[in-house]
Amino acid sequence: MTTAFVSIRRRLLSPYVLTCEHAYPRLPEQLTLSTDERRILRSHWGWDPGAWQLTRATAKLLKTGATAGRWSRLWLDLNREAGDATLVRREVEGCALSWNRGADTATISKRFEAVHLPYHAEVDGEIAHRILHGVRPLLLAVHSFTPVLNERPRKFDIGVLYDECLGEARRFARPFRDAGLRVRYNEPYSGKRGLMYSIDRHGKHYGLPNLELELNQALFDDPRATAKLAPIVARAIRAAAR
Repeated sequence: MTTAFVSIRRRLLSPYVLTCEHAYPRLPEQLTLSTDERRILRSHWGWDPGAWQLTRATAKLLKTGATAGRWSRLWLDLNREAGDATLVRREVEGCALSWNRGADTATISKRFEAVHLPYHAEVDGEIAHRILHGVRPLLLAVHSFTPVLNERPRKFDIGVLYDECLGEARRFARPFRDAGLRVRYNEPYSGKRGLMYSIDRHGKHYGLPNLELELNQALFDDPRATAKLAPIVARAIRAAAR
């Protein structure tokens, strides 16, 4: 297994730290998969389509770095804490996942040490490097969500997840609304219910403002979506960090 994360422009002193936990639909082992397993791995269950591409483009505009998970969330979910029932999913949509079928406690522990711990150590290193140089950054995790889940449409474009950072969340949301995008707070998941584990963990540890951005994957049906959205996300980050 190669490194658990992908990191660009490491150890800068910019006032922002960007992450993307569900960046790729990859498994770290060469396995023979069924048609259903391949479909699920490429679907929203396996990764967050559009999120890492947008994170990279935004980081470039902000002249900052970014860190992404290298492996699918269906191998081990970086946005879940140890012991969470969905840290390693056994099945999706009635399809048993062959690579997780025999994953006992020892196997999950080995994966956690190989994937989860190094990823979060890298994010921690990016934050600590800034703090040691007198910079207290805003933290932002970038995710995307499926426009329909369990036959229920999600009729909005942007979700701003927060727990304690209401002021930052409001400033962050404004540029999206100004651009005509439909924004909801703490949807489709709530930061107040522990559903932004990764960035919340680092933010609370260091006492830093932290948010999670959720984008409707339907936005990326437009091939120009990243080019259109990245400047808006960059403006929103600058606004939230003021």
